[in-house]
Amino acid sequence: MINEKRLIKTFTDLVKIDSESRNEKNVASYIEKKIKKLKLKYKFDNSKKLTGSNVDNLIIYKKDNNSKKFFVLSSHMDTVVPGNGIKPLIKKNHIESNGSTILGADDKSGLAIILEVFETLVEKKYPHVNLEAAITTCEEIGLLGAKFLNYKLLKSKSGIVLDSTSPSRLVLKGPSSDYFSIDILGVESHSGINPEKGISSIKVASEIISKIKIGRIYKDTTLNIGKIKGGSAINIVPGKTSIQCEIRSHRESVISKILDQIKKNIKIIEKKYKKINPKFSIIFKKDRIYDSIDISPNNEIVKRILKASEELNYKTNIVETGGGADANFFVKNKINTVNLGTGMREFHTVDEKLILDEFITSANIVLKTILL
Repeated sequence: MINEKRLIKTFTDLVKIDSESRNEKNVASYIEKKIKKLKLKYKFDNSKKLTGSNVDNLIIYKKDNNSKKFFVLSSHMDTVVPGNGIKPLIKKNHIESNGSTILGADDKSGLAIILEVFETLVEKKYPHVNLEAAITTCEEIGLLGAKFLNYKLLKSKSGIVLDSTSPSRLVLKGPSSDYFSIDILGVESHSGINPEKGISSIKVASEIISKIKIGRIYKDTTLNIGKIKGGSAINIVPGKTSIQCEIRSHRESVISKILDQIKKNIKIIEKKYKKINPKFSIIFKKDRIYDSIDISPNNEIVKRILKASEELNYKTNIVETGGGADANFFVKNKINTVNLGTGMREFHTVDEKLILDEFITSANIVLKTILL
């Protein structure tokens, strides 16, 4: 199967390379050197002008003339902050950082698995499906790499994103997510001389927020108020306040219902304050972050993964998630893509770890999945 020592070495090499979102170029260069040694074909798409990264998404190809099937593997190059100067520490059962940074298992564990799979195929000459790898940028800031990936460079109709916790979890279902903002345009005035002439946008914001239910609304629906910004000085009645929010649900009808109610409440509040001063207004904006995924358990890629797991005497369970990943955009572009865990834990924190047994198991599951 895979070379465990080489897999771990590739991972630790990768996490030592700084690659916070939009600064993934050096990781791409590391991967490029590896695939050149393996004599694999690859292409960069033209996504950086849309993502703002300093490098494009990278597509790698390995064909097997005995197969007509095409599968894509995917992982992202970027990390969250603090992700510079990572010093990985290899313990008995896991890898961690020195505690001053994240580890970067999200998602360099996925990158390491993909590279090890390619190295194993070249080294062992195993027969396999035609394999493509889409290595993306800017996942951590809105799945931008996957959103602007040139999907014309892929032939695959099925795929695996390696960007979840344990390989015991195979994510087939995930929510849609919408970003929405509420800008309250109040009326400024001097807070000590003529506060009566002002309309405090912060006060109005509090009224709006008091009518929004946050957290887990239903089992499959959450809403979060993530940012509030308002006011210009403590002696000025605040003119503008912005509220930035996100809603996620497995049901589009629920998203629509909740947002419609929020808009109705806003109109009532806006009407009340416009009577005081017609200059007052509230602006509501909504944008789709990503669409939901819902892959059938009968899909070939699912059956292959479960069979591979069983052959390794490991139990992989079909699950659903409340999170989003690059898989959401692959599915939107008609590639049936599931999300398999790699062994990462406590990601996006300085306590992040990579569980070695699970990491190795995930790599072996992926390899077995794509073999003929």
